[in-house]
Amino acid sequence: MRYLIFYALVLLGQHSIGQNIRVIDTETKDAIIGASIKVIGTNANFSTDVDGTAQLIGQEFPFDIQIEYIGYQPLVATIRNSSEITIALVASQEVSVLDAVTITATKYEQNLTKAPVSIDIISANLVKSINASAADDVLNKVPGVQILDGQANIRGGSGYSYGAGSRVMLLIDDMPALQADAGFPNWNDIPIETLSQIEVVKGAASTLYGSAALNGIINYRTTFATNQAENRFSIAGTYIGDPADAKKKWWKDSIRYETNASFMHKKKYGKMDVVASIFANRLESHNQFTYDKRLRVNTNLRYRFTEKFNVGLNVIVNESAGGSFFIWRNAVSGGFQALPGTVSERNTRRIYIDPTAQYIDGRNNKHRLLTRINYIDNQNNSNQSNSSINFYGEYQFQRKFEKQRLTLSTGLVGISGKTQSQILGDTTYVAQSMASYLQIDRSMSDKWELGAGIRYEFNQQLSPKSPIDPTGIKEDGEWIARISTNYQLAEYTFLRGSIGQGYRFPTLTERFVTTTFGSFSIFANPSLEPEYGFTLEIGAKQGFNIAGFKGFIDASLFQSEYENMIEFTFVVNPTNVGFQPQNIGNTRIRGGEIGIFGQSMVLGLPINLFGGYTYIDPTYKNFNESEVIRNSVSEGVNVLKYRSKHLAKMDAEFDIWKAMNVKSSSNFKGLKTAVSVQYASHVINIDKAFESVPPANTDLFDIGGYRNLNNKGFVLLDARASIKIRKATWSILVNNILNQEYSLRPALIESPRSFALRLDYSI
Repeated sequence: MRYLIFYALVLLGQHSIGQNIRVIDTETKDAIIGASIKVIGTNANFSTDVDGTAQLIGQEFPFDIQIEYIGYQPLVATIRNSSEITIALVASQEVSVLDAVTITATKYEQNLTKAPVSIDIISANLVKSINASAADDVLNKVPGVQILDGQANIRGGSGYSYGAGSRVMLLIDDMPALQADAGFPNWNDIPIETLSQIEVVKGAASTLYGSAALNGIINYRTTFATNQAENRFSIAGTYIGDPADAKKKWWKDSIRYETNASFMHKKKYGKMDVVASIFANRLESHNQFTYDKRLRVNTNLRYRFTEKFNVGLNVIVNESAGGSFFIWRNAVSGGFQALPGTVSERNTRRIYIDPTAQYIDGRNNKHRLLTRINYIDNQNNSNQSNSSINFYGEYQFQRKFEKQRLTLSTGLVGISGKTQSQILGDTTYVAQSMASYLQIDRSMSDKWELGAGIRYEFNQQLSPKSPIDPTGIKEDGEWIARISTNYQLAEYTFLRGSIGQGYRFPTLTERFVTTTFGSFSIFANPSLEPEYGFTLEIGAKQGFNIAGFKGFIDASLFQSEYENMIEFTFVVNPTNVGFQPQNIGNTRIRGGEIGIFGQSMVLGLPINLFGGYTYIDPTYKNFNESEVIRNSVSEGVNVLKYRSKHLAKMDAEFDIWKAMNVKSSSNFKGLKTAVSVQYASHVINIDKAFESVPPANTDLFDIGGYRNLNNKGFVLLDARASIKIRKATWSILVNNILNQEYSLRPALIESPRSFALRLDYSI
């Protein structure tokens, strides 16, 4: 529980119409943004701006106010004079799980309990404690989320898309970060060493974030600078052990390993806020010819001209070199080795330059300008090189009507990109889109929140003219909407419901890709049409604070439907066989999810819990009518490909040091241990062509035989322990303790048991 101590200077006086109040943090002197100030006995409500200041207009002295901020105890004070009053907040670093804050779902700060949709929030501490080396490592802890060969899948909304066309929007600080030509998330670009939190929104969110938010959003939010300098250094080494099946070990006496190191600095220098970091990684994988060498530099700068106007410049530069293969040699002794002809090596450079600005006008309206220049250069030895430059711009306007208890958010978005790629015919393509949106959220009462939004989006792709695409122009415009509500039934009980439309325009890679891998090819489909859909959800969040056990249980039922769903479908050409992106028809995914997030005390031992169970029933609506679909799935049953019907996850962290109830000595500061478990049921359907390779229709790659022997899903058990000595935290981690052999996508086996040692040091 966070505690709040206010130091307020209250001066005498009788007549005035305005009062400036500034709320800051006593320890850091940072402004408290979004604190709620209510004038008792009236309907007047105010909130602090980016500098922690609120101007109370139209009040006659004396008057009483109540100040509240999420995670703090409220204060009631009497204001008697117009002199500016500074109110300082003192708080511990521990945040109650009941007070988590999200911004992604509504574009403004909101208590998680009042969010109208399903949201999971991951703290930066969890990312550090599991020794994540890339931004997607931690997502496997989130209920209902799977990462399949780099692509995010939320509640079964996506299958295996061969590196193109994500239905989950990836954001870095509220701006899209998917590779524009392929719609692919480059997880290694995200500076997790400067992370504040990750917000995962489940279900269609295209109204606020546009195309590619058909299935949900993953927003990585970076930390802010503080008055007191903070410097953090980390270094870690991971040893990848032998596989359970000794026949598959190809590396003999050499060592498979991964190392990473990072440094982060943040501080306020006068009016300049600085956050900077550097990250280096080296991987020699258990999979043959699979390696990675990365160096990433990140800077986040913000200059505050006045209390109400600031500008920012964020830059990410990521240089890397690596290699991988697509299909194993065989499923027996060659499970970790490459099939000849499927190995690729790459050198990449990706740069993000983000100029931003924010202004609070005289009426406390917020104006925000977000822009991004994204340069990508991927050089590949398998004729798959590509380069692109993309521009993103968004103007946001937000106004709070205090008397009407209404927040209005609106904006204009423009995106333009130019791509040249070998897999797109080694020529130049242009993609651009424009959008406008409006979101209204209103507090109908102290307990009832209602929200509605609408968006219009126009997409256009310009390509060379061809017999298949005689105009060289593909464009589409679409209106999409959503409505949501949240009702507080009791002190810790919140009910919610939402329905939101989704929309996704096909990527350039999906429409024009032409490449090969092993015995297969991927064929272009310029006539590909956009996907549409919606997500309907009802849910309940039950908070509790009973006998030292505080947190919440979240339960929801959901249904997602998609029209013109795009899937890579097996086709036979006169000269070759392979896969082509096609609009295969309409699909439906029904399911339910229950999650828990809390802090408990068992036999005097503090425990942090995070996990849940997700069930989905993913089906083709036109399965019986479409012979193409029936012939494309491996088991011949009506289940969408590459989905696990059951997912269960739980992470439990035990604070042994607190349980020992001893005072911290000058050397020892803490001791923690944790256990994490994940279960995924067997994937029923994959592409039939992988198990029965034409034209001979044989199990050429042993994929069918391997799946028949491994058809019970998998269980992953991880453990970690850490000890804090002075300013250093030492951690030991063991992943895949049971040394399970498992595969998330055909012909690629995941890592055997691994052991890691990590050091975090604060300077």
